[in-house]
Amino acid sequence: MADPRSEGSLLRVDGLTVALPPSGDRAEAVSDVTLALSSGETLCLVGESGSGKSVVGQTILGMLPRALRVTAGIVTFDGTVLPPQRDPAYLRLRSAEIAMVFQDATASLDPVQRIGTQLGEILEVHGTPRANRKSLILDTLSSVALADPERISRAYPHQLSGGQAQRVVIAAALLLEPKVLIADEPTTALDVTTQAEILNLIGRLKTERGLGVLFITHDFGVVSDIADRVAVMKDGQIVEQGPTADVLS
Repeated sequence: MADPRSEGSLLRVDGLTVALPPSGDRAEAVSDVTLALSSGETLCLVGESGSGKSVVGQTILGMLPRALRVTAGIVTFDGTVLPPQRDPAYLRLRSAEIAMVFQDATASLDPVQRIGTQLGEILEVHGTPRANRKSLILDTLSSVALADPERISRAYPHQLSGGQAQRVVIAAALLLEPKVLIADEPTTALDVTTQAEILNLIGRLKTERGLGVLFITHDFGVVSDIADRVAVMKDGQIVEQGPTADVLS
């Protein structure tokens, strides 16, 4: 299903088809998926478990498991077609241009390294001078509404609450000021109050930074709260997409 807003979009997925292994429950994980995301908007990709929505996010970041294979379609970022899956060029794109926040924050963090060390490694890989790293880390931790960023930077993951850990993961994703944030079920493991805080945080950061946010979820309550547009997936296909009010009604 083509998106009439796709021309000039920051991120485009055109006709994406990803094959499952022969042992899969269907031939394709996703079939002929077309999406578009603009700066400063939130597109919610919504569907039941197994509908293929996370596969779309993995494909955009070049992180498809080797058992899955792109058989058709292209992904375009900022006017440039992205390279094949797992191409070394993605090392420059991830975090710097397109970043991802996963469902389980604790699984995204190294349990034996302090938070500041982990964020510092991201900056080191992307060539940020050592002299600038600490201030950038503390500023980014502060920007995601973490009180006492100095203490957080010295802490280990197990010393943080679930909400604090998810804020740290969001901070890690935003360290290099990417243009697109892919959030894959980032609030599922959190209690209702913390979930609302994280959703508000992502919305605020989207507005402040002009982020394009691709928010992957199965929760229509979340969709109604944060989405500018919605794409609904079922069995690997987009079955409906459009402005939030139109889709939800």
